Amino acid sequence: MRIVPFSVNHVNDAVRIEQVSFPTPWSYDAFISELKLRNTKALVALLSAEEGERVAGYILGRFAADEMEITNLAVHPELRRRGIARALLWHLVERVRSRGIKKIFLEVRENNKPAIRLYEKFGFKKVGIRRGYYVDTGEDALVMRLETE
Repeated sequence: MRIVPFSVNHVNDAVRIEQVSFPTPWSYDAFISELKLRNTKALVALLSAEEGERVAGYILGRFAADEMEITNLAVHPELRRRGIARALLWHLVERVRSRGIKKIFLEVRENNKPAIRLYEKFGFKKVGIRRGYYVDTGEDALVMRLETE
């Protein structure tokens, strides 16, 4: 597996992963719009050539000043529990830390226990709740923050 910058060439694969991962998936246009922003950092995990060198997962984040918000992280359901999300998150954190980013925020569905455990292993702390954040289900989001210093 390789972690590489997310490009327009990866969007179709990302949309397919998005559709099988989330009740309200991002569209092709949403990914394109996000990638066009100058303050977006985005990475994909590519499987090895033996596995077809396809996109296994992706992570996107948007930064402002010394903070970043992770806006999307997903791994294809058939490829989960292989350390792909952990690798994506590690690479993103290391790359933005070197840019002077001091805090990284994210929202996560409060019932997404595997994701919450992953974030906690990285040192993210729960700092708030956004009531009814997910309009598709009315579910609350946990707000989590990582201090990178």
